Amino acid sequence: MKYIPTLRLIALIAGLSVLAGMNTSAQVHRIGAGFAFSSGADFNYGETGNPGLFVKSWLALNKPSTLHVVPSLSVYNRYKLSTGYSILTNNMFQGDLDFQYTFFREGTVKAVAFGGGNVTYLISDYEPLVVTGNETITDESEFVVGGNLGLGLELRMAPKWDFNISGKYLFSKYSQFIISVQGVYFFKSRRRAYRR
Repeated sequence: MKYIPTLRLIALIAGLSVLAGMNTSAQVHRIGAGFAFSSGADFNYGETGNPGLFVKSWLALNKPSTLHVVPSLSVYNRYKLSTGYSILTNNMFQGDLDFQYTFFREGTVKAVAFGGGNVTYLISDYEPLVVTGNETITDESEFVVGGNLGLGLELRMAPKWDFNISGKYLFSKYSQFIISVQGVYFFKSRRRAYRR
């Protein structure tokens, strides 16, 4: 069925939302948003766009706040190719569920390593402007599961703000290298939420 991948994406978003709202010992202390720049993937005779917008949150799993579960959702700018005979538009959506560990901390700088699962949903819309009857391209959509590994730096900018930069490699049918930058807001004071 054509709409099964869309239902899977909706189920993933709902699952991440439930996980973030669960009343467990894990607590969400911060939320981040920013831009992701992907090396891209080839899909249906086209590419995927840049940049992506994403949101993520951190659920602390231990008192020193060195181990986190990090769900995130990314929506990439559309890729559009117009030849005068046809228009091809590709969209890419990604969801990640990572485990993040802080392995170095010095002053206002932290270095982190992370890894986990990824789902990528690609949608391609093909519109022929001149119909010849010999078109080899059609509308396409695909839902793929993969994994990712990465490293990042978290830089303290203000009492309730961080600036993060990270790079990761996505292993899947549509493997990509992704660099992201983001601003992060702490809901509680940093001292209470994270014993630094």
